[in-house]
Amino acid sequence: MKRLIAFIACTLLFVAGGASYTFAAPKAAPAEDIKIVKVNDANFESEVLHSKKPVILDITSTSCPPCLIMIPTLIGIAKNYPDIKIATVGIDEPGIDKIKATLPIRAFPTFFMVRDGKIVNQLVGAVKEEELLSALQYTPSPLAKPAVKQKKVKNAKRNMVCKTPGQFNGLKNLVTISFVFGDYEIENVDIVTDVFVPPAMESQRVQMMEHVRSSGKGEVEPTMTGFRIHIDNNCRFMKAMDMKRTSTYGEMRAGLELQGFSCQ
Repeated sequence: MKRLIAFIACTLLFVAGGASYTFAAPKAAPAEDIKIVKVNDANFESEVLHSKKPVILDITSTSCPPCLIMIPTLIGIAKNYPDIKIATVGIDEPGIDKIKATLPIRAFPTFFMVRDGKIVNQLVGAVKEEELLSALQYTPSPLAKPAVKQKKVKNAKRNMVCKTPGQFNGLKNLVTISFVFGDYEIENVDIVTDVFVPPAMESQRVQMMEHVRSSGKGEVEPTMTGFRIHIDNNCRFMKAMDMKRTSTYGEMRAGLELQGFSCQ
């Protein structure tokens, strides 16, 4: 039952290595590279606690739609505020036992604001850029190199589909997120989560579906192996999340691949 409650909580509030990933800006844009650091137990102290920059530490899960919706906002901060470090921890990944034992993580996404090795604030759920900056107590440094102001880059209109298997508290799933990129922004977002319910929990499948359905957070329907949750552009939940839509195709692909997705 605890496992069931935890899964439902994540659904309703709705990715391992210690390397630093570099997001190359689209070729048409004369911009700087965007750096976001992937964090685990091995580099947590050096990248977060001993960071000379203030840190926004993102605790994320591939099974959590608000976590995916926050990717453009985090890309924007990393691109426009070079004196802030964006670090991310994938809760579904190995090598983070110490982090999970140390930080009070109860929902996804959770953002810890770290300055001089100390947590100064915490936010939960999908939030706006200004809320993150305010919680970080951020004031642009006069010595910091200002972000390069970029002209809007017109995208060739195209689609992108990204997938990743996930697992949360023993329940496996497959997350598929699809985008339609217009001339200057993301026109459409569609998220499908196929949840695989093991035979031992079959009797609880209807209860899980009803919780999702009653929340209004997307459509839910039974499948041969469990159930499917579908969230699209017109869903009340998606509108309430107010996803930032200015990321380019290249930026969004890089952000999702950092989280463990395979994109095409």
